[in-house]
Amino acid sequence: MALDQGLFIALLNPSLSAVLSAAFFVLWTVRRQAGYVLQLCLCYCLVAIGFVLQGFQLGLGFELSKLVSNLLFFTAVFLFVSAVVSRQKLPVPRAALLVCAAAGMSAFTWFLFVVPDFGARVFAVNYALGAMCAVGVFRLRQSTSVAPADRLLTWLAGLRALDFFIRPAVVALLDGGGAGDASFVGSSYWLTTSLSVVVWSLMIALTLLTAVGFDIIQEFRTESHTDALSGLLNRRGFHDRTRAFFDLPAGSKVPVGLVLADLDHFKAVNDRHGHAAGDAVITAFARLLRQTGSDKAIIGRTGGEEFAVFMPHCDLGAARLFAEGVRAALGSGALEGTVPGLGPVTCSFGVAARSGGESLDALFKRADDALMQAKRAGRDRVRVTYVRSETDLEADAAGMLRGA
Repeated sequence: MALDQGLFIALLNPSLSAVLSAAFFVLWTVRRQAGYVLQLCLCYCLVAIGFVLQGFQLGLGFELSKLVSNLLFFTAVFLFVSAVVSRQKLPVPRAALLVCAAAGMSAFTWFLFVVPDFGARVFAVNYALGAMCAVGVFRLRQSTSVAPADRLLTWLAGLRALDFFIRPAVVALLDGGGAGDASFVGSSYWLTTSLSVVVWSLMIALTLLTAVGFDIIQEFRTESHTDALSGLLNRRGFHDRTRAFFDLPAGSKVPVGLVLADLDHFKAVNDRHGHAAGDAVITAFARLLRQTGSDKAIIGRTGGEEFAVFMPHCDLGAARLFAEGVRAALGSGALEGTVPGLGPVTCSFGVAARSGGESLDALFKRADDALMQAKRAGRDRVRVTYVRSETDLEADAAGMLRGA
């Protein structure tokens, strides 16, 4: 029974780590651009191999198996810290991590070959691993992410560092200085280490898997709201982003302007120069809108050659100036170099500003009517739609009554 229990403990961590490594590998196949996911896969794979060598020497002999397994553990923690820091788009503190790992491995090697001391090896490895986790925590604290999973991950890394520092001392105190190498697999240190790794591996891995899952969902959501050619919002994304400004309470509504743009005679560009040239014009015009608009502007491609620019905290005059600025840039040849022999590219604009409690659909309809007026008037021009206030309408009605 004791043999079975020891075998179970020896195989528990390798099995769990191998499963977690496989889970991260599957996620990486879905999200290959996220290199940190592959790092997590390799991290748990090295942990699995390291624990196999701790329980089974595999013909390497005692000293070599211990040396290789601990080297794998240090490499795994290096990969783990690098992965969670990279996920936050922060610089990885490689120098500090390597210093901690080198110090830990040097001390471990000294107490393995020169002055054999089981207890000293335990403290050397755990304190170095704890220092590496602490380095990662200090770097993660620089992150601006407010995602619950990211915050939880920072706390878990900090608690894991404390575990590396505190657990060996507590076990040594309760066990009277350690059990020694002869009964290492059955020692209190080995049992607490195995259980500790199981708990922390599961907690950290589940948090990371959840975070990566949310990242994938967010990417799919972004892709479903983004026009692949122009990089702007598509019609659905544009309406979803702008509708929030119309759901505010009546007293907190902000002034907004809306500009609709339609490239003139765009079909002729495709017919004369090919669809690749048409795509290049769409991309260049989208870039022009981004460069001309403010950082707060919401820009979308709502149709083939149709674009919309939603401008929060903007009145009708400012929206018209924006449209005139884009038209002037086109008139000065902003897109002529996009395709050889392309010639002038012009655009028609319809401009509107929200009036009172007007809905998004009503505002869009008025701007679209203004755009149609611009096209019927000969294209390459800006048309503005006005809505008279209730005060003006009442004044007009009063004047008509006096005249009557």
